Amino acid sequence: MRDFKFIKRVEQLVKPIDIATLQVLAPTTKFIPRKIQNKLMASSAQKNPYMGFVVEPYSVFLCYELKDLEWARRLIPDGFELIKTKIFDDGEPKYYAIFGSFNVHTSAFWGTRLEVNIIARNKRNNLLSWVIVDYDTNTLSHDVSKGVVGSTTEQALLTTDFDGNLIVDIQNEGKNRHLVFDAKTDQAQTKIMGHQLWLEGNLSVGYGRELSQNSDAVFSLTFDPKEVEKGRRIPLEDVHVTKNTWFSGLFHDEPDEVVYFPYAQHYLSDSPGHFSQIKDEADLRNKYESLDLASIPDYSADSHRKMMKIGMIFNIVLVTVLLVLLFTLLQQR
Repeated sequence: MRDFKFIKRVEQLVKPIDIATLQVLAPTTKFIPRKIQNKLMASSAQKNPYMGFVVEPYSVFLCYELKDLEWARRLIPDGFELIKTKIFDDGEPKYYAIFGSFNVHTSAFWGTRLEVNIIARNKRNNLLSWVIVDYDTNTLSHDVSKGVVGSTTEQALLTTDFDGNLIVDIQNEGKNRHLVFDAKTDQAQTKIMGHQLWLEGNLSVGYGRELSQNSDAVFSLTFDPKEVEKGRRIPLEDVHVTKNTWFSGLFHDEPDEVVYFPYAQHYLSDSPGHFSQIKDEADLRNKYESLDLASIPDYSADSHRKMMKIGMIFNIVLVTVLLVLLFTLLQQR
């Protein structure tokens, strides 16, 4: 009988009270320089190298074949190059942009997230990589170009109905970025996933040229390989994309494949600033099987709280200075 130790430990690393605290205090960080934010994050990773990262059931991926390869190359850092890959084990390798929509709870945030990925090879570690060229979310996030980021959306919904329809509606009005679609799942077929994309790709996740400031740095996820062994292919005639205003012209108008995972996926994710550098599947299996779960420290939000306290001080000082200046100007009149 399985004891599910890994799954339970990952879930234990997610503490709702910490997430709520971070969500409340996050707006105070906007006056903190990004370099200071990134430095605090990296410092925190030395004590807390891992985050609990749980992708909830019904994560869904629209896989579009790239059309403008030159544009795609400009979106990824110089340390990556485009690579063809297969969505399913029996598929045809193609250049892909993949829209991943998922509900997630982690040690640092809880909510709905849309990531737009270009699949590329990292020249430094030679691994196929998911390169996140941009994203929208209704919760907290962090990248080195913007620091701590709050909600970017007016609407961020991924859910199902009583008939098993997947319903996605994620909208960022400020940037005119909308992804709205629904998909019937009653005719979906369980298939073996493309091994290189879904297993190797999760060992090497990077950010696009703008978000990373042209860095080839990648982070890894540690997990049971069976998490990504099988998925459910949705027939394209059962997918109805009402609106997709992202990167018009970068990829073909209709998805090439659509896949979803009807179960939760549990990962140990590298914290921002920590890099596991898992080399391949054998290295992943060895790390997963040899994990001393009890020795993994509970994720601490202390560094985030510290950063947000600094932000509060910045806010107080700024407001005080403005009030003094205003009072002085009024006296002069």
